[in-house]
Amino acid sequence: MGTNPRIDVAMEQSIRYLASASPWEAARPEDSRRKWDGAWWHMAALYEMGAAKRIPASAIASAKHLLETQVWQTFVITEKDQPTCEADKRKMDCCHCELAVYYMILMACGCELDHEQPWIREWLLNHQLPDGGLNCNPDAYMGSRKSSIISTLPPLEAILRHTDREFTNREAAFLDEGARYLIEHRLVCAKQDGSVIETDWLKPCFPRFFEYDILRGMSFLAEWSHRRNKPLPVSVLAEGLERLNGFLEAGGVRIGRQVFDPRGPWGGHTFPLLEALSGIGDISPYLTRQLTRIIERMGL
Repeated sequence: MGTNPRIDVAMEQSIRYLASASPWEAARPEDSRRKWDGAWWHMAALYEMGAAKRIPASAIASAKHLLETQVWQTFVITEKDQPTCEADKRKMDCCHCELAVYYMILMACGCELDHEQPWIREWLLNHQLPDGGLNCNPDAYMGSRKSSIISTLPPLEAILRHTDREFTNREAAFLDEGARYLIEHRLVCAKQDGSVIETDWLKPCFPRFFEYDILRGMSFLAEWSHRRNKPLPVSVLAEGLERLNGFLEAGGVRIGRQVFDPRGPWGGHTFPLLEALSGIGDISPYLTRQLTRIIERMGL
């Protein structure tokens, strides 16, 4: 359950909503991912809370069916990647970070997507750029060849956290190159001059969905070091802790921003669970738990 009565009540509301047919009966399949009150975001919030097992089986089945039948299963970079028949043209397009979030939700629910829909893992592994990251802007693959930190983290997390066997050489290289990318950017900095790319990334955010913050990057590096038996990038993590200092107190990590901020680029309708989890200034037990694991890895 949640950490307080308001969260508990809101969580049950989301579970009831997902159990109903209404999220999946929309005339357009993309309505299920409408920011921020579509079914996918209810599922993602539960997943980030560690409550994926509470997602109703009917919602999981509907989400899997949507991915299998209503998504164009190719990232469109050039004209040859585009659908040609009318039925395919009506399908949803996805980006790397969105697809990775969907993958993590369903894998956490016990789905065997690597057997049932192997194209998803292939998609993520196929789109790493030479700098080690990914980019949801197709132009990057034909032009700059530079990655986006936002686009990079969910695919890295998906492969790291949802591989319950030894990593293949390809997967290991994918993770190691992704870690290199984050380390070279010191989690939030431009390589050219060391300036912070986006100051909002210094403010912890929950739920994140696809959004990035410095704590998310730190968490990946700590997990990567452990799973891959690689040296912990202590100086990068220590710098990250210093940058986070204004949001840390004895009780844990305070939320610094909301992904759905109406003044930001992604404003939109919300739902009770999202509101209950994301109060600016609130101590987030979920972010605090993440920070605690990082500190333990650092031996502090």
